[in-house]
Amino acid sequence: HGVVDEAFVGLEDIVVLALGEWQQRRMPVRVHSTCFSAHYLASVECDCREQLAVTMREMVQLGRGIVIFLDQDGRGNGHAGLMRSAEYVRQAKCTVGEAYEALGYPRDARTYHAIPLILRHLGVEDVILFTNNPAKLATLRDAGFALEIRTVVADPAERRHLDSYYDSKRAEGHMIPRIMPQ
Repeated sequence: HGVVDEAFVGLEDIVVLALGEWQQRRMPVRVHSTCFSAHYLASVECDCREQLAVTMREMVQLGRGIVIFLDQDGRGNGHAGLMRSAEYVRQAKCTVGEAYEALGYPRDARTYHAIPLILRHLGVEDVILFTNNPAKLATLRDAGFALEIRTVVADPAERRHLDSYYDSKRAEGHMIPRIMPQ
């Protein structure tokens, strides 16, 4: 749509994929930070790949949806920061957020301020948000969007290796249910 806005200045890339008609009520939306390790190297240390797959399957079933990809690998700390933090987590037995802080990075450097602008430009005000991240929820809620939240967890067969990762994310405030859907 050719939107140029000063709010987008400073972000490397934003890619928007849309399925079906997007100017409907209750539009399914996923805000997804790129994850080089998960998407290109099939890493099992996070659930980025699984979250995207689960969301896209649900959007296909619904016949509509928008996925907004943000260039914010490693919680916005970059891929090198992600690799350093992963090794620190293994050695120190701490959460990813604690590792980032110990290494001199912010716990989470991602920003979502462009998301309301993108959705409004597309005519979307009523959102089914596929997320576990309270910061994404707060950004859209503060911007006045009508929201329904759907938490996103890996399918049972794909998540055995993610139990401690989910525990860590819960400890950091992410909205991951204690009793996982089967």
